[in-house]
Amino acid sequence: MTDGDRIYIGPGKTTPRLLNDLLDYDPRRRERNGTNLLADPSPHWTEGQAIPRRWDSDCRHELKKNVDRTSAPDSQDTVPDPSTKYIVSTFCSECHYYFDIVVDYTRWRDGQNPCRVSDSVNPLHHLQLIDSIDARRQPERLVRSNHKTIVEWHHFACSSPSCPVQVAIEISEPRLKMDMLAPILNAATVRARGEREIASEPTRFEGLSPLNPLQALGYLKVYINNTKSALDDSGRKRIAKRNKKFVLAFGEDCNVLFEFLGFKTIIEESPETEEGPAHFWQPPTVTLDNVAFYDDVVSELSNQIFQRPLIEKQTARQWVQYQPIPAKRDIELSLGCFYYPTKSRAIDLDSAEDHPHYLSLGTVGDFNDDYLSWAYDRQCECDPVNRPYYLDCLSGIATGRQSSDLQTKVVMATSAGEFGKQQILNSYRFFGIDPYTKEPDDHIIGLFKSRIESAPRQKDEARNCLLAIAKSRDSSAIRAVANDRTMSVEEAYEFLSVTADTAADSVEAVAVSLIFDDSDKTKVAQAMRVIANARGDHALQRTAAKLESRNPGSSLDIGEAYQRLQIKVRHSSDETVFAYYQSLMAEAGEGSKDSYREALRVIGCDRASNFLLTKLDNPDAEVLAEPSTANQPIGLDNIGNTCYLNSLLQYYYTVKPVRDVVINFENHRMSLNDEDVKKKRVGGRIVAKSEIIKAQKFVDELHSLFENLKTASTHSVKPTRELAELTIFSSAAEANFRRASISSPSGPPNLSSILNSPVYEPVYGPQLPPLPNRPSPIPEDDIEMVDHPGDKTMADDSSEATLVDMLDPPSYDDAVAKDGDKFRKEEKKEIMSALDDDAVMVNSDDTASDEKVIPMPEKQPPLPPRNKAGLVIQTNENNSLISDDELWRFGTQQDVTEVIGNVNFRLSCALEPTSIEERSGEQMDIVRDTLYGSNTIYTQKSQTLEKKLEAWANLMVFPAPDGPRDIYEALDVLFDEQTVDIDNSTAAQHASISQLPPIIHIQIQRTAFDSVRQVASKNRNAVNFPETIYLDRYMDSGKDSILMRRRRETWRWKSQLKVLEARQAALNKTIADISVTDALIATKDYVEKLQEDEILGVVVDPNLTESLDDRTLEVTEEVESISRDIAALKQNLNEQFTDMRQYEYKLQAVFIHRGESGGGHYWVYIYDFENDIWRDYNDERVTEVKDRRRIFDYQGAASETPYYLAYVRSSDRKDLVEAVCRDVPETPGVQGVDLMQTSLVNANDTELVTLSDDEDTANISSRHVEHAKPRPLRPKPTPDIVSWEAQSIASGGCDANGNPW
Repeated sequence: MTDGDRIYIGPGKTTPRLLNDLLDYDPRRRERNGTNLLADPSPHWTEGQAIPRRWDSDCRHELKKNVDRTSAPDSQDTVPDPSTKYIVSTFCSECHYYFDIVVDYTRWRDGQNPCRVSDSVNPLHHLQLIDSIDARRQPERLVRSNHKTIVEWHHFACSSPSCPVQVAIEISEPRLKMDMLAPILNAATVRARGEREIASEPTRFEGLSPLNPLQALGYLKVYINNTKSALDDSGRKRIAKRNKKFVLAFGEDCNVLFEFLGFKTIIEESPETEEGPAHFWQPPTVTLDNVAFYDDVVSELSNQIFQRPLIEKQTARQWVQYQPIPAKRDIELSLGCFYYPTKSRAIDLDSAEDHPHYLSLGTVGDFNDDYLSWAYDRQCECDPVNRPYYLDCLSGIATGRQSSDLQTKVVMATSAGEFGKQQILNSYRFFGIDPYTKEPDDHIIGLFKSRIESAPRQKDEARNCLLAIAKSRDSSAIRAVANDRTMSVEEAYEFLSVTADTAADSVEAVAVSLIFDDSDKTKVAQAMRVIANARGDHALQRTAAKLESRNPGSSLDIGEAYQRLQIKVRHSSDETVFAYYQSLMAEAGEGSKDSYREALRVIGCDRASNFLLTKLDNPDAEVLAEPSTANQPIGLDNIGNTCYLNSLLQYYYTVKPVRDVVINFENHRMSLNDEDVKKKRVGGRIVAKSEIIKAQKFVDELHSLFENLKTASTHSVKPTRELAELTIFSSAAEANFRRASISSPSGPPNLSSILNSPVYEPVYGPQLPPLPNRPSPIPEDDIEMVDHPGDKTMADDSSEATLVDMLDPPSYDDAVAKDGDKFRKEEKKEIMSALDDDAVMVNSDDTASDEKVIPMPEKQPPLPPRNKAGLVIQTNENNSLISDDELWRFGTQQDVTEVIGNVNFRLSCALEPTSIEERSGEQMDIVRDTLYGSNTIYTQKSQTLEKKLEAWANLMVFPAPDGPRDIYEALDVLFDEQTVDIDNSTAAQHASISQLPPIIHIQIQRTAFDSVRQVASKNRNAVNFPETIYLDRYMDSGKDSILMRRRRETWRWKSQLKVLEARQAALNKTIADISVTDALIATKDYVEKLQEDEILGVVVDPNLTESLDDRTLEVTEEVESISRDIAALKQNLNEQFTDMRQYEYKLQAVFIHRGESGGGHYWVYIYDFENDIWRDYNDERVTEVKDRRRIFDYQGAASETPYYLAYVRSSDRKDLVEAVCRDVPETPGVQGVDLMQTSLVNANDTELVTLSDDEDTANISSRHVEHAKPRPLRPKPTPDIVSWEAQSIASGGCDANGNPW
């Protein structure tokens, strides 16, 4: 290349990489493995290569600055100009080599702009080697002298055409050779010299003793400093060779050293003839030409003195004040890499050695993903020949970092036609071809066909290799052959060596035997899947999916697979996953398609999904819907923002006392006679007869749902609207909404206005402070369930019900109707539009609302008839629309805690009491006996200890304000002693559990309200919960009991711990964001610098540094003592109750919320004690949790947060909970029909559509319909028939299929 063109060919390295290499490069061992670490590019690395980059004996340089010869920028903000030339002169305090770095801008041409961190295109200099001189090979090209022995010189230039920077690095040897210093560095030699001289003239050296190396080095440094400070020859003091100290320190042994330093011997006649002539050392003359040499000599001597053993310093009584200034900052500022965004926010050049992939890209391991991506592009641009190798490097880094951004970069590179070097080489080797062969394409295609004919099970591998070769040769003919991936039924039979007549169990046996023969499991599973789909055999489908799930044949992590397909929610249905996949595949290049196929295969294998794996093999394949089984729970369809409702209903179905009382409701139904109704009290109040009737209607609906969950043959069932309304709405909330909807001049009220009005039913859980006045709420899209809808701040991934938001939320009829063609078409159109615009689906909050004034009616309107949306009420000749849809949208945004309370309340209202509590007259029933506990609140007033009993349906705990806390720490907040204000005085108060229910609910209240900003927020800090908890520590006991003594002891420990942690925080973090210890050390360093510089007018107490040392030691000891005390207290707290394990509870359910404080999505994990598995209940999907870390290893930064926990008493868990309760009747065979050729069936048809209403319908072709005659649902009693038994008699005791109910 010519310098004017600035076109260099060859790899380069970024400035952080150059600096790191400089620090690692030991010029004493200039070449390792035939390469120069500093100048040459990093050798290509292959897996298993064990050639070390540097050896342990190599010097890792500690570069110090020669201040007088350094000219560097003051800060990162300093802007260079065409006259700028930075010079950083350094020496290593370890090996004493010198490194001069010159950064030259003087070749700046018009239009050029240097690289800067603020420039996204050229953030750092990327330097290519221009010239390199080694003194061993080209000594004539280097100017060398006795004062400066240059051994290497390297010249680099920035690869950016717009940057003028050139960098030169000059390396020279130490000024003082070790063999010259040997006579004064070896302690034994110095001592022997002294003893010899003293023994030869004992009288003359009387009172003196031999010296040590530190003293000799000190004398030599004094000689050089005196020489430097002399103004002229008269000021240079001669050194008498007979001087006692000189003789003891140097004698005749150091003549070579003094001569090298420029000292000359002078002989003068002595006036006393008996003494003979006098010999002196005449110091050299210091000039501008050699002053740098003597400065370096002084630095080397100072460094040698500083490194001498402590015993020598104590013997000589010399304390050396030597603090050379590190040069790294000046080098970084000069090279423009003092600060740049890094992976760990801190550049640590002294960390463990970077992987060779980083070296090959010319980067360091702390580069963030953006900088690594930039460096990869720059390296490929400068060295295009090795582009495949650099792709391997980037891919290896992406995998090692688990970086989705870099993985996407790799995918983009492969989609653009790039292949890794190793992949290309392996592809040629597979066919036994030389990578540089000149054979024509037909020859290679022939080898491919020959290979698959002789080894058909290698077809996939051969095809992938062929595609890589096609890319490397840019051959369309080879590519066409490689892209043919389908497997026909005939090929499947041939691969398994079976026929169309072979029985299914025999096909399965052959497949299993092939796997034991180490055949390709993926290929075997694919062949089985093709045969299974052709035969409509569900058993073979399941076997194929299980085989492939055990060996997905990919190193891709499941999380990376979801990220690659840009799916943020792992719980998405198979159809949704496939919709994302198809959208990405539509516009992807061949390289990206392979990447997406791999991701879909990994997801399909992880789920053991026959649907995904079949669609992967053939997107147009018809996939049969498999009926549900008796050993697997089924899901609940989302009928419009009801995900939390579904989770709650699924949970209650697993609670045996609740499930049994609902299924056998007729045996527990509350009598409606006036006397029983008059005595009924629930939630601390009298219950009206109308409320009991509504509650019993709720249980009737719940009965129907539970029967469906037990007997349905489909994978999910749909709750009725009546059930959803009765579950979500309390009677008071519904009535208030209707009154406010009619009377309000500004439209329907928001939730806060309803909740702040008088409510006569219990509200379980605290409500937030009143929200500020605001306009009528804008209709939100797919909010699911919300804590406080007025403050909706949704995350991008806050909803799972749809891929994109709709302009208006659907009505209930739209949400549940099977024939809502218009709605589905519009939704599909929006989904496909969003998929085309951007593969990442996000929710939108830009909808608008037209406020309508609703006039005041003359009287409260009647409740509208069921299932008739849009009822119009005539009032003063104006139309006021109070539709069920408005009520529905409000109800589905109720506070989630209220929903639980409402369910419990309605159950109790519907049931007959099992007993009556004498004190309060409160009804006791199965629900209350199962789910309710009570606390005793103790308040110590001045003279008396007051007790108060409080019942509860759940224990509410809070996450810590900062960081994680475990469940016991959270519960301690409820039960520990605290100070409260009562009657203008303070009192000690604590709580104890007086009665434990069989099942305990713990709510993790994550919503907090900012009274200043008037907004709600969500606390994501972790509350770590174990699978087993012991509640002995919270039980009520006598004040002098062992338990209370222990509790009081823990309260004292916590008080002490609080004081210690406050003190620890004060010592570890000051206003300057550093610890007190570090501040004291920095102050001492500053004071020592002031003492060394001797600034005029600045007087420093000589004892100040010693005082600072003493204080530093005191603080350090205090910090260590506090740490020990804190550790001891925490250990005591952890061990205080470990021996109390009478009240043991097992975790049975975990409710999860994803989103923000304003809303999001809910699902529940429920544990199956009998089968020891956790299941994920997510609307219509119920799946096994294979990795329990999803539940228990919660990290606070994640958007999925545990919200509600259910623990069951260990000793009674078999009687209390049962995860699987199914009784599926046998049904006729199911015929699968692909919806690609079939339109949506009418709701009145007998076909059962297995569509999930809350998921996207963008890819309607991927859905499937079951044509079957399933067992009809047991009808609800008609108004004139009150019991199930009577209904059965009326229908002849049989269903429509003639089967008994």
